[in-house]
Amino acid sequence: MIIKIIGFGAATLTTVAFIPQAVRTLKTKSTNDISFWMFMLLFAGLVLWLSYGLLTSDIPIILANAVTLLFAGIILFYIIKPQKTCNIAHIALWAKELETMKNFYTETFSAKAGNLYTNPSTGFSSYFLSFGTGARIEIMHKPGHNFSPSENHFAIAAGSRKNVDKITARLLKQGEATMVSWPRKTGDGYYETIFKDPEGNLFEITI
Repeated sequence: MIIKIIGFGAATLTTVAFIPQAVRTLKTKSTNDISFWMFMLLFAGLVLWLSYGLLTSDIPIILANAVTLLFAGIILFYIIKPQKTCNIAHIALWAKELETMKNFYTETFSAKAGNLYTNPSTGFSSYFLSFGTGARIEIMHKPGHNFSPSENHFAIAAGSRKNVDKITARLLKQGEATMVSWPRKTGDGYYETIFKDPEGNLFEITI
């Protein structure tokens, strides 16, 4: 009896653990922060566990993995579904004092700062500040760089590398935006292209 209780308890916890992510995915329609291959391996594991439960007639394993697969299926749908709309990924601001700016946003707005990124060859450094959900703020600094507010930019997440290339091609064909940088992978691992809109505002198209 105790073994069954432990089994049902474990099944309940592992199943309930999927609910917050499934609900968030339904609300935001976004899975940008979920690793594709991690989730595919997890989904395959759930299928195998369900198969094992059916073959051994193990009720806790059957119930847990069947219900978990339902929630995982919702998330998987949005992972593989082509993204029709873009969203703001981040807004980037140049800073004279990087640490001062980071402390301002983390202490005033409880933002969480990511690891400091530094490009040794150019001296460029930056922090990404996140606020739990929604767009992030990137604060950037480069010694000796006399920036102006017009160099600040915003980034639009297109959802995939394919979409970045597709939108880039469309903008070049339209001719209304001016290309600043061809699609490329940056030093900190982002795939992006940079344009100026019809009034000269800088924006990135990224994944």
